[in-house]
Amino acid sequence: PCVFSHKARGIVMSVHGDDFTAAGPKDELDWFETQMKAKCELTVGGRLGPGPRDDKEATVLNRVIRWTELGVEHEADPRQAEKLLEELDLGGEGVKGVVTPGVKAHAHQVEGEIELPEREHTGFRALAARANYLAADRPDIIFAAKEICRLMAKPTDLGMAALKRLGRYLRSRPRLVFQMPFQTASSWDIYTDTDWAGCVRTRKSTSGGCLMLGQHVIKCWSATQASLALSSGEAEYYGVVRGTGVGLGQQALGRDAGFELPIRVWTDSSAAMGTASRQGLGKLRHLECHSLWIQQRLRRKEFELRKVLGTENPADLFTKHMDSAAKLDGLVARFGCRFQEGRATAAPNLKKAKV
Repeated sequence: PCVFSHKARGIVMSVHGDDFTAAGPKDELDWFETQMKAKCELTVGGRLGPGPRDDKEATVLNRVIRWTELGVEHEADPRQAEKLLEELDLGGEGVKGVVTPGVKAHAHQVEGEIELPEREHTGFRALAARANYLAADRPDIIFAAKEICRLMAKPTDLGMAALKRLGRYLRSRPRLVFQMPFQTASSWDIYTDTDWAGCVRTRKSTSGGCLMLGQHVIKCWSATQASLALSSGEAEYYGVVRGTGVGLGQQALGRDAGFELPIRVWTDSSAAMGTASRQGLGKLRHLECHSLWIQQRLRRKEFELRKVLGTENPADLFTKHMDSAAKLDGLVARFGCRFQEGRATAAPNLKKAKV
């Protein structure tokens, strides 16, 4: 177990290794801190809150958390982007940035791509892994990072070009701040989308989605589907299956933290809604049978499946490269995020290599 709640004292706590993060009333947190110090050697970090003696900015697992009059803000550890730029040799003066994190490779480019020399494979994998780690806190780069990581087994010149493109994007937009204003939420909302047969190399589809709590984005994902979908409806259905699983998992996590909310899954595919609403395969003989479990869950009303217009589906950000900065900015804004220059005050500093 890593999530705990004390209903009588109103404390909710998560545990990550030897890091304990708790939220609750001030006097109850004082009690919790006293109990911990009685049993453990303890280093107390910042305590965020509205009071004059409360901290307004602190770090949790190196992420920067900020308290404002409107709510809480969150952003990634800036060292990840800085280290990526340094290792790509894009941190110096005069390096130009770009406005989107990636572009789709054309078929003739894929046919002519060249595998990197073996001595460069380890370096490529290290850079790809760092980009993937950063993507957990950067919804704007999650698809680009996923596509780069697909080439880790056999790094190519196109993969390195994609890494450098991502680096130039981070050069122009080093910070993405999640704004989480105080709110009242009544459900977990999961938006799903799919790019059918979007991979030029394999013609596999990408499932993307995000889990929202009211106005706040809690989790995002972008993943290449394991099966070859024979229709857009089939691909979209697999995307709904993935999103429903994420929603049910988050609902269970919320239950551990002491609250329970219903689940609403959103898709822009009528075909996927039809498949999920029926019982069994019907005429879809090629559908993966292990994905039929959501039909029973839907019949039990364990979640709602709703329609969202394709033009209003925020999950579009996680299934393909955006073709313009305006489209990317519009989708990022739907998550309550903003781009910002500079560096957070509480952010840990990047250690310089000794010469």
